[in-house]
Amino acid sequence: MEKLKKKLGFWQAYATATGLVVSGSTMVTLASSMGLVGPAFIVSAFIAMIISIIIALSYAELASIIPGSGMVGDYTSVAMGKFMSIIAVLGGYFVLSVMVGAAETMTAGFAAQSLFPNINVTVVSLLLLTIFLVINVLGVEIFGSIQVVLTLGLMITLSVMGLFGLFDVFTATAQLPVDFTLNGWGTVFQSIALGIWLFIGIEFVAPMVEEVKNPSKNIPRAMIFGLLSIFVADMLFGLAIIRYIDPSILVGSSIPQIDGAGAMLGEKGATWMMIVTLFAAASSINSMFAAVPRMFYGMARDGLLPKQFSYLHPRFRTPMVSIIAVFLLFALPLFLLKMTPEMFNILILSACITWIISYMIAQLDVIILRKRYANIERPFKSPFYPYTQIIGILACVYLIITIHPETAVKMQIYGLAGSFFIGICIYAFLWLKFKKQPLFQPVALSEKRIMMDLEEDKEDYIPTRKAE
Repeated sequence: MEKLKKKLGFWQAYATATGLVVSGSTMVTLASSMGLVGPAFIVSAFIAMIISIIIALSYAELASIIPGSGMVGDYTSVAMGKFMSIIAVLGGYFVLSVMVGAAETMTAGFAAQSLFPNINVTVVSLLLLTIFLVINVLGVEIFGSIQVVLTLGLMITLSVMGLFGLFDVFTATAQLPVDFTLNGWGTVFQSIALGIWLFIGIEFVAPMVEEVKNPSKNIPRAMIFGLLSIFVADMLFGLAIIRYIDPSILVGSSIPQIDGAGAMLGEKGATWMMIVTLFAAASSINSMFAAVPRMFYGMARDGLLPKQFSYLHPRFRTPMVSIIAVFLLFALPLFLLKMTPEMFNILILSACITWIISYMIAQLDVIILRKRYANIERPFKSPFYPYTQIIGILACVYLIITIHPETAVKMQIYGLAGSFFIGICIYAFLWLKFKKQPLFQPVALSEKRIMMDLEEDKEDYIPTRKAE
């Protein structure tokens, strides 16, 4: 089989990088955070963006020397061995499926309910998941062909609505006075983790390094421009809606972005934002259905998950078992948890903690591989090494420590994230022992590259791409 062709330019890479990030859950987080912190949340978000840029630069370097779909799993197996590889992938993306998948589908359900009050949110969520289950098993690429238009459309829409509100154009009510910091500067600096959620997932373009033209330039540019444009669009919208609605309504609502748009632009604004939320949630869910099963498939291929996860549908050549597993992980919390605004934030920030741990591992991967393979070619090198990585790691530690301003909520977040993390560690230890594989012995870089080349030559399955 021929290797993947480099046919994706900058804008396709940009759409892939931002396609998962611009989601329904980030819109909820943005609006509720503005209600909690006030306009000063722009400071929290700016610091979070700088941290995200530092992390993105490390992913760009790692992808340039170990290009492949396994992403952080491949990088970490070469740097720190298979135990840490399992931790990095499952900590970042298994927990993503369990917590964020449910939150994203419920966001779409609540958005639909805002237009049709009698609709059942759980039924809408399950219907949406079933649609994407079928799409991805069949290998049908619906969103991929319009991903650039969809992503840019969402970003422009948020920006335009924000500009309307800030300049009092087409608004339904007059602007209200609002303090820059609603709960003091301590809350601003304790809300950086909420800001991180606005940008988390930008690294999803890294597995596409083999299909992007001039990847050493286009991938880091796509991530950095994606982060900057997301910051601008989100802040324009967030700073606008906080001027037209009581902040407590944003904090206590399950659809604060729709409530804010409605207060600012009236019923048409609420309907407009409902449609935007549905599109954003759908795009994000489709992205996760395309990306996460491939990671599970790759781990099973490498012997890090049961081999059933590497099963390919005999006709459509898609990883059917992995896709079904992701569907079940998305759906299970819908029946076990009552999705309130408080529970939504707990799910999001619990996933944020394990994802941040995965980010810390990636920073360590860069440091280890720079020392161990100092002389290999690096088409892209993270600037100011090792200071950017050290700053990135310390920033991640700070984010975990200050994950939420309220101690009681923080303990709930720690408890949920800690339970998942301990479970993943136990699984990694027992599975590798059962398979009689070394826990911390790094895979040689040359061996990993040979394995990836052989797999590319033999593999019949080319996973669904968001931006093809």
